[in-house]
Amino acid sequence: MVIAKTTRKHIVIKLFCTLFALLVFQPVLANQHVVLQLKWKHQFQFAGFYAAQSQGYFAEEGLNVEIREVDPKRTPLDIVLSGDAQYGISDSSLVLARMKGQKPVILATIFQHSPLILLTLKSSNIINPLALKNKKVMYQRDVDDAVLRAMFTEVGLAPKDYQYIPQSFNNDDLINNKIDAMSAYITNQPFYFKERNIPINIMSPSNYGIDFYGDMIFVEEEYLKNNQQQALAFRRAAIKGWHYAIANQEEMADWIQENLATHKTKAHLQYEAKTAAHLIQANIVDLGYFSTNRFLRIADTYKRLGLVDPTANFDGINYQYYSNNSMPEKTWVKGAVLVFLTLTLIAFILWINNLRLKENIQDKTHKLQTVNQSMKHYLKVIDDYVNACILSPDLEFLEVSKALCNTCSRTSSELIGKRFDSLLDTPDCPNFRIMQQALTEKNEWSGELVIHNIKGKTLWLDVSIEKEDSNTDNKNNFVLIAVDISDKKRIEQLSLTDSLTTLANRRHFDSILNNEFKRIQRNDSYISLLMIDVDHFKKFNDLYGHVEGDFCLQKIATEISSCAQRPQDLAARYGGEEFALLIPEANRAGAIAIAQALLKKIEQLNILHESSETSDHVTISIGIAVLTAKDAKTPSDIIKLADQQLYKAKSAGRNCMSIYDEDFNS
Repeated sequence: MVIAKTTRKHIVIKLFCTLFALLVFQPVLANQHVVLQLKWKHQFQFAGFYAAQSQGYFAEEGLNVEIREVDPKRTPLDIVLSGDAQYGISDSSLVLARMKGQKPVILATIFQHSPLILLTLKSSNIINPLALKNKKVMYQRDVDDAVLRAMFTEVGLAPKDYQYIPQSFNNDDLINNKIDAMSAYITNQPFYFKERNIPINIMSPSNYGIDFYGDMIFVEEEYLKNNQQQALAFRRAAIKGWHYAIANQEEMADWIQENLATHKTKAHLQYEAKTAAHLIQANIVDLGYFSTNRFLRIADTYKRLGLVDPTANFDGINYQYYSNNSMPEKTWVKGAVLVFLTLTLIAFILWINNLRLKENIQDKTHKLQTVNQSMKHYLKVIDDYVNACILSPDLEFLEVSKALCNTCSRTSSELIGKRFDSLLDTPDCPNFRIMQQALTEKNEWSGELVIHNIKGKTLWLDVSIEKEDSNTDNKNNFVLIAVDISDKKRIEQLSLTDSLTTLANRRHFDSILNNEFKRIQRNDSYISLLMIDVDHFKKFNDLYGHVEGDFCLQKIATEISSCAQRPQDLAARYGGEEFALLIPEANRAGAIAIAQALLKKIEQLNILHESSETSDHVTISIGIAVLTAKDAKTPSDIIKLADQQLYKAKSAGRNCMSIYDEDFNS
């Protein structure tokens, strides 16, 4: 009987270990042939996939990937859904397809921002979408039209206001005036015109608040369900390839020229690499990451344009929905899964020990030792994977887990004896003061704190802290557990900021202005708004190029941001070369002082501007509105008044300011 039970237990142990191994370790895929369908011809836009192939990343995952160029008669979506390819590259139109009942599933986002732009000849004087009225506009219907129509809608340009021309993919149509504007990729066509010394204007939807995703990897739903491990392997290899391509741009440009039938020169590929890296933003967002909230905004755009039923949804578009071990690829989540599996293993060991104790009471001491070892292992897992510490009543570190040490990039000896607030990003942190007050009154607190590690990197922690169990000897100490939510916070911040300047974007500015307008209605207090425009900036771009133009805007944005000194102040990029600075509760004297300081700061940058009619360096003009709710019925009135003053400043010769003050203008 004992032999039978022992044999049975051995079998169960082996089965459990096998299950544990299957859960923890990735299965090895056989060498499988799959097809990746590109959306265009071979170029640096797809360099990450070439790198995954040439560096053996696909092969390491057991994949033999055939990479196919665009099929001019069929879209990548049609090809993948029909089964003629297993994986495809498309853009945010995948959201629309899903809402219309088709079944694409997104595996990863490569371009965090769409490279799609609209080009016009400089000689046409068409510099914004409103100027396209009664003009010929060339683009691809059902491919380009959503993001472009959304931009047109933002400025009040209706479909009937311009003539649609089907995309011919011939740049000479614009040069020969067969059309007035054409859709293009910022990574591609601008180089073509620059190489031929043909000046152009660029209209980017992102400057008008339309920010769609660019290239994304997708798969058909049923194929994903039947080949989940293969799809995850493809995703891992592709992302690894993109990391390599971004880090080795010149090498990959050479590889493309030597191994693929590309029509582009080395210089063109290098230009494409540089602009592609800017759109991918791998230094800000994890490669492959996409946000459901951003998909919701994209879906709302499609609904506003009438392209899909208002009740439609895109449920099932995220690959994680189908994964057997569906989980975000975050280190702390992986750690949590490992903790769960380990705890399950411990529980199993305890159960086995209990059976053995019943069979033979004489083994009790030995079994308790086994349990003790298991508990030590359990504590080690907690130490390795949970951000935790014990703090004294004065909030000094007494004990620190390895996980928290790793998060802070410090050793336990560097932390023990120091106060917790030595980690804070800012010494005078409001949330830390709130935490101290709550611990004094309630002995517990939950909230968010911003810290910095030894390398200077800022981290966001979701913190829970409470008094130790009253049954312990150290009942006045505090136990703190934290979750690193830095990735989530960076994505939230990205949705509120302009990608070029890192100032607040137009949508965030509008939201804050609405809130401030409600405040001045309640309190009858002042609000000041500065509208700022870079003088003769289009001429600067014509002379020095768009890359230098971007650097110029970034430097100016830094100076404007430095003027937003209080937490309630807001610096924003309003569109193109126009900025806004919102200063709640500032009166006339305060607004004038800030404007004067800003004019001086921009002049002191000494950015050369040889084509300016105002100065030999870059200058700005400022329109100021200082008012209360009595002088504005809506937030738009505040902007309108500041804009009117900006126009006056320009009319007065630029490099100056003009102010509207209700006390002086009434």
